[in-house]
Amino acid sequence: VLLYVTPEKAQAGLVKLVEEAAAEAVKAKGAFTLVLSGGSLPSLLAPLAASKSVDWSKTHIFYVDERNVPHSSADSTHKAVSEALLSKVPIPAAQVYAIAEGLPVGQAATQYEGRIISIPAAALPRTEGAALPKFDLILLGVGPDGHVASLFPNRPETAATSGWVLPVSNSPKPPPERITFSLPVINAAKEVAIVALGEGKKEIVQRALEVQALPGALPAQLVRPKGGKLKWILDVASAQDLDIAAWNESKQWPRSSF
Repeated sequence: VLLYVTPEKAQAGLVKLVEEAAAEAVKAKGAFTLVLSGGSLPSLLAPLAASKSVDWSKTHIFYVDERNVPHSSADSTHKAVSEALLSKVPIPAAQVYAIAEGLPVGQAATQYEGRIISIPAAALPRTEGAALPKFDLILLGVGPDGHVASLFPNRPETAATSGWVLPVSNSPKPPPERITFSLPVINAAKEVAIVALGEGKKEIVQRALEVQALPGALPAQLVRPKGGKLKWILDVASAQDLDIAAWNESKQWPRSSF
């Protein structure tokens, strides 16, 4: 858990996390694969436009989930990210992986998965047996019900053990049609960060980090990168209900460290 005093310091910490992951990935393999979410995250990433340490010519941008709407729609995560960041940086258009417009949601998921499969392993390595893509950094938000990406509590997509990109046709949160990375893909990443800032997140942060839910009831608890790192980025307001002092009692909090 990375705890910051203010939302501004948390934002600076998030930007630094992306910069460090980018530099490390480009040095190691000549490409950086960054996966983004919607909600408040695009605006938090706006300072990256002024960053000198991200090589945009070698950066590939993906979306962990997306609404099946036109790119011009107010519901489009791609639109939000473009306005906050991508329109201000010299990233090649072919390296921004937006949902195909105007397809039935099942075809949109298949098409998005096909585009990921077509990326050479030199830029996007695979796990052993080429089973899953290994993204450098996935940034997630978390909803008040504990959902991450478009993986909602007690839904078949959340329990899916195969497939890279899944269609969601009746999301409990509008709009109903979405595509989403599967949990196995999220958990194959080199690094995953869950960003939860502000007082409105305090209840779900406490539940996710300190209350062991039934499997599938809190999807955020199922984010556990197999060979990678998981970080929660919090501010004082979102962390105020946590009993961090008790986390040293390993029997009580077996999963959380500060």
